Amino acid sequence: MAHHPRWTLSQVTELFNKPLLDLLFDAQQIHRQHFDPQQVQVSTLLSIKTGACPGRLQILPAEFSL
Repeated sequence: MAHHPRWTLSQVTELFNKPLLDLLFDAQQIHRQHFDPQQVQVSTLLSIKTGACPGRLQILPAEFSL
């Protein structure tokens, strides 16, 4: 399905009534047009409790008051 700035009621109805697996297949095909299917995106999360903060910062409990 091409990108349309305005959707007609019949287009929305057709999309709404499409089976889920057909929607997933269409989404995969569009995704492959824009991204290399052989490339894996690698992401990392860093916990603030790992000590990777600069300086001597410490994690304080939420109920701590000065």
